[in-house]
Amino acid sequence: MTARSLPAILLLAAAFCFPSQALASAFVPQIVAAMGRQLDRQAVARLQQAETPARGISLILTTPVDLNDLETSNPLARQVQEELASWFAQAGYPVREIRAGAGLLFSPPTGELLLTRRNNLLLSETADSNAVVAGTYTITPEHVRFNIRLILAGSRDVLAMTSMSVPISGEVAALLSGQDAGRPGAPIAPTVVTQLP
Repeated sequence: MTARSLPAILLLAAAFCFPSQALASAFVPQIVAAMGRQLDRQAVARLQQAETPARGISLILTTPVDLNDLETSNPLARQVQEELASWFAQAGYPVREIRAGAGLLFSPPTGELLLTRRNNLLLSETADSNAVVAGTYTITPEHVRFNIRLILAGSRDVLAMTSMSVPISGEVAALLSGQDAGRPGAPIAPTVVTQLP
C-alpha cells in the first residue's frame, strides 16, 4: 500500500461504515456544484464558445418548485437556489439579485435587512436578464430529484439542463418539512415578475 492510495482506502471505508443518508446533507453543496458544472459546460458547448463561463449570459435564479404543484416549494429548494446562485457567481457569471429591497429594513429582533420577498419593499418588481435558471423537484421516499434548466429569456429555449437526486437525510427531511419556515407546507406566492423580451 502506498501513501497515495491511503486517502482512497479511507474514503471507501467511510462509505461502508456510515450510512449514505447520514452523509447526504454534507453532499448537498457538492451535488449542486455538479449541477452547476453540467449547466455551464452545456451552455458553453451550445453557444459554441471555447471556455467557461459562457460569455454574454446574465442570470436570474428562481426557486425550484414542486413538479406536481408549480406554486409550491420548500426550504430545501430555496437552499438549492442559493447554492446554485453562489456557484454561478463564483464561476464568473453575472447573477442578478431579484430580492433586493429599495433600502435597508431595520428589524430589531432580526437586524438590518436588504433582501425581501415583499412587493412593496422591492427595489424593482421587474428584472432584466437574458437567461433564467429554473427547475422542479420530485420527492420520493428516499430522494429528492431536481431537474434544473438554464433558459434563454428571449426565445425560451432550454440552453442547458441537468437532473440530480439528493438523498433524504435527517437534515434534508427537516428542510422538506418546512421546519425552518414556521409554516410547514405553506405555498410560496410569487413576488417578482420577470419580463421576457
